[in-house]
Amino acid sequence: MKDKLALHGGTPVKTTDFGKGCRYDEAEMAEIRDTFDHGSLIYWGGYKIGQFCETVKKAFGVKYCAGGSSGSAALHAAVGAGFIEPGYEVITSPITDIGSLIGILYQNLIPVFADVDPHTYNITAESIAKVITERTRAIIVVHLAGNPCDMDPIVDLAKKHDLLLIEDCAQAYGALYKGRLVGTMGDIGAFSLNESKHLSAGDGGFIVTGDQELYGRCHNYMDKYYDRLGRGDRLEHLAPNYRASELQYAVAKAQFGKLDDLLAKRRRIAALLSEGLQGISDIALPEVIDGCESSWWFYMFRLTPGVFEGDGKGFAEALRAEGIPAMAGYIPRPIYLEKLFVNKSFFPGNIWPAEVISGKTYNYHAGLCPVAEEVLNSAIRMPVSEFFTENDAADMVAAVKKVAAGLRK
Repeated sequence: MKDKLALHGGTPVKTTDFGKGCRYDEAEMAEIRDTFDHGSLIYWGGYKIGQFCETVKKAFGVKYCAGGSSGSAALHAAVGAGFIEPGYEVITSPITDIGSLIGILYQNLIPVFADVDPHTYNITAESIAKVITERTRAIIVVHLAGNPCDMDPIVDLAKKHDLLLIEDCAQAYGALYKGRLVGTMGDIGAFSLNESKHLSAGDGGFIVTGDQELYGRCHNYMDKYYDRLGRGDRLEHLAPNYRASELQYAVAKAQFGKLDDLLAKRRRIAALLSEGLQGISDIALPEVIDGCESSWWFYMFRLTPGVFEGDGKGFAEALRAEGIPAMAGYIPRPIYLEKLFVNKSFFPGNIWPAEVISGKTYNYHAGLCPVAEEVLNSAIRMPVSEFFTENDAADMVAAVKKVAAGLRK
């Protein structure tokens, strides 16, 4: 006999609070006091940014790091550093935040979307190759939920076509691809320090790279293209003000000391979820490429369409009634189906300079990336936290099993 769903008046599975904690402690306060003692809160002329970048370079094993005000700013700077002429194309993922697209659009470039793998939810070398044209100039891969893209063939493809390769690592601190940290395989890796990410300064971001020239350009792009590095290229290009304060860098520096422990705990919770949910019919679990490790920003599985009453929305609603935070999909729809893209209302008057310059017409519509659309229509997202306990994971598994049985047609 099926247990009565909480949605229908039954007793919820989760009757205790999820594990909670504060991500900030004396380590951050010590760095903040040190910043105040130094007497300056602006990064240029301050010294905390230098300490932060040295911490990042050591953590990632890279030569260069430049800080900015957000992950979106870091991505914009990375695109700007490519010095790509307006009207050319940049390939990226349809399952991502608008932050991955802002830099493309503001540089008057054309976003082109590659479809995703149905199991990892990431774009692949094969899907990218299908949309490369003579106008393609760059690729932005998104390591969704901290799950690494299959980078070796993507790197080879970018080199073959002489394309700038940017890694969007906002959700992927410490994620490993065959022993290599994501963010270190493309030309530039971009990271976020938003409150919701693995490491946080409230907000902020940074880039890493092994290329001195790209580093200089990114650094300048995040500070109005002033010649802060003494390279003799003051105000040679138009660039925004994406500076962050010394306080943000102070907090972020302290946060890096907690990353290994945080990742170990998140990976343990994700492993318990995968072990517990394995074998439930009509539920497909997320796949991580062999030899890779996800950082598990969230946990997302898929339902077989038409099997459960209410499909994704109904399943997520039933899980919430059982006391489990859950959402249908990661974003409501692929980013190209938002009004901004469908109407091409990027600028006032719906005049898109990039399209005018290109001499081509671009249309964003349903069916553009069918697998991405299927993924989002069938996906259930649950949170992962370093503060969750093994009991929390067990309750999540029990709730999914209960809902799957209760809603099966």
